[in-house]
Amino acid sequence: MPRFLLFLALLLPAAWALPAAPLYVGEVPVERAERAAVADQMQALDQVLARLTGRFSSSLVRELGLGSGHLDTLVLSQQMVRRSVVLPDGGVEDSVRLQVEFDSPAINELLQRNDLPRWGRERPAVLLWMSVEDDSGARLAEDPWLEHVVSETARRVGLEVLRPLGDALDLAEVTLEDVRGGFLGSAEASSRRYGAGVVAMLDLRARREGSGERGWAARWRWRVEGQDSGLDHSGEQPDVLIRGGLERLASALAARYAVTGHDGVATPRTIRVGGIVDEVQYAEVLRHLENLSMIESVRVLGAREREVTFELMTGSANIETLLRLGGLLELERRDRDGQLYFRLAP
Repeated sequence: MPRFLLFLALLLPAAWALPAAPLYVGEVPVERAERAAVADQMQALDQVLARLTGRFSSSLVRELGLGSGHLDTLVLSQQMVRRSVVLPDGGVEDSVRLQVEFDSPAINELLQRNDLPRWGRERPAVLLWMSVEDDSGARLAEDPWLEHVVSETARRVGLEVLRPLGDALDLAEVTLEDVRGGFLGSAEASSRRYGAGVVAMLDLRARREGSGERGWAARWRWRVEGQDSGLDHSGEQPDVLIRGGLERLASALAARYAVTGHDGVATPRTIRVGGIVDEVQYAEVLRHLENLSMIESVRVLGAREREVTFELMTGSANIETLLRLGGLLELERRDRDGQLYFRLAP
């Protein structure tokens, strides 16, 4: 028996439970490190609910009428942590945060009970190119404060935002003019290099208002599975525009990948994945399937030559789009009986 098939044979009886996701952890600044107020806990809950639903424009805690009495059934643990915060002038200061971990089954049941969508771990990495134009001229952004705003906002909304290294290979593919013009096609090669499923470009420009005060304009463009969209907005400070743009992008992704609790009772679905030649590729496919939140469990049914058959327990009626997320798997064909055949992407 070939070594790879022997390796699989040892694993066939096993079933894997999905790991707990960090999406259920809220983190908010507090004034006092000695104790946390109920309002701080509710703010952390609001952060988690917004991250899971993609709804950032209003408070779901307020809309659902949640109060302190709900915290006993929703909170698993909490602790105080210290974070370094980068200031607009480049300085750094410490911030005390309340970090609250919420019970994922209880939160999921809350969303299902209120007919709200849930966006799980189906979150493609975002490669963000960013340019700035101010009194110093136009350039690719390297400001520590703006980088901090991006990373903090990404954590809050539940996005993995990658920033290009800006090395010779990057700059040979994507120019400053590409970013300022929002020419997303120029970054397709770099997105594959960084393993990103979404390409985004942000052009920030300082401008003078009629009163002489400075304002900022932001032009966002992003591409999700071949479809382009974006956001043009303005404000007094660039950090507000970064937060608003990443929230809008997260909402757009949630609208595409979130599932509702009433999709159906979990039932077994069988898929076949071809093109697996060694243990490394097998582990990569398995990890991809395990990380999909609409899949409750994964079991290997068998392996033949370079094809592995998986049984997925899922309540989602249409799993094709989510299985293709990230570009690892390509749909090869679909039989009349609904059997799905995938292949590892080249």
